[in-house]
Amino acid sequence: MVLDYRVSGVLGPNVVGMDFRDELQVGQHTFGITAKGQPAIDGQRASVAVEFTGASTDGEIIAEGNLLIALDALADTGTFLNRTLDGLGALNGRPRRSRSARAPNAGQPWTDDDGRLLRERWMRSRDGSSASELIGELAADFGRTRSAIRAQLPRVDCDPDVPGRALADAAEP
Repeated sequence: MVLDYRVSGVLGPNVVGMDFRDELQVGQHTFGITAKGQPAIDGQRASVAVEFTGASTDGEIIAEGNLLIALDALADTGTFLNRTLDGLGALNGRPRRSRSARAPNAGQPWTDDDGRLLRERWMRSRDGSSASELIGELAADFGRTRSAIRAQLPRVDCDPDVPGRALADAAEP
């Protein structure tokens, strides 16, 4: 899996400085996604431009698309797309994912205490654990998804690629 997540500026209605890239192998397919923040300009709301592709092992494109989503509509759009794609998958003979498999705290806001504890645990880890292993452990402990842990790490000034390293340290030459 390739993941590159950078945030600069402030996520809000007027300024967006997000650049996110991810690639993930799912079954026999490889999916890639990019999301770039776009600031509010000339009366247009701040938004996120999303591009995605999916390819089979032989390189054949099996999915592709572009979305432009207003920042304040991201959560609702995600819910809508999730339900729609689950339903379409079910029509194609794929069973829907069980809601019971959802992480207990998925979708819940992070508390300041959770953020402090996440930072403390990440920064304390210098035992040679890989980022992936530690993210999996933290996801289980916090009742969150691996993606939620990885997304939260830069928000608490932790480098999501190197356990025990602050994000500011990663930027130094």
